[in-house]
Amino acid sequence: MLKRLLCNNGVNIKKVGAMLVLSVLLALLGGCAEDRALLKKKEAKAKEELGISLVRDGQRRAGLKRLLEAAQLDPENPDIHHETALVYRDLGEHERSLQEFHKALALRPDFPEARNNLGTLYLLLKKWDLAIGCFKTAINNVTYETPHFAYNNLGLAYYNQGNYKEALMNYRKALNADPSFGLAYYNLGRVYEAMTKWDEAVDAYKNAISLYSGDVPAHFKLGKLYLKLDRRKEAAHELRRAADLDPDGPLGKEAKALIQHYQLE
Repeated sequence: MLKRLLCNNGVNIKKVGAMLVLSVLLALLGGCAEDRALLKKKEAKAKEELGISLVRDGQRRAGLKRLLEAAQLDPENPDIHHETALVYRDLGEHERSLQEFHKALALRPDFPEARNNLGTLYLLLKKWDLAIGCFKTAINNVTYETPHFAYNNLGLAYYNQGNYKEALMNYRKALNADPSFGLAYYNLGRVYEAMTKWDEAVDAYKNAISLYSGDVPAHFKLGKLYLKLDRRKEAAHELRRAADLDPDGPLGKEAKALIQHYQLE
């Protein structure tokens, strides 16, 4: 009956058989292609995770190599381009970093973390207005889970422009978003110092230290401020703390030099 039906429709059974075989082969080939694509993505993910791990361990160049390999395997992955941009930024390769940020945002325009971090690159380049635009865009994204970072960075941009009023407002917004964000208190202290509001600056630095007792910059800045206010005993305590926490670092060494110069021993 099948033969009759096929013949009545003018179709040759041998040709139908060949077509069926071809369809099966194409389906298998399609499945193989999908499997290969999935394997490439898995390999890319593994290289990406290894790259991130190496970067976190301080091996930036080794991590960058893995991230670049991951990007070759999965070039349409915005996360890989974002991570690569961050490494280039931290290595001082600003032009390459900029290119990678733009790739990430072209692939995923709604990517507030990348937008915020692009703004940090503009801060390094002293392109304050471009930085401000990035931070505002990130903040306005309701899906952004860590807006306190962008508010703090926005405060930095305004601080560098000398717009202390806007800087203060955004540091406070950062603290409203995350009251445990000690860096915002430290930056508040810097703004209050610039405005010669000494008591407010002291309180801000103390708040930063209360959240993290190992905050070397906050101890150092508070010690120097106490020196300026001729509060020598308190200055000695803070500077010694900075020196103890960072004995071989630049702030620790400068703290030791101030202690010796002002005979605070």
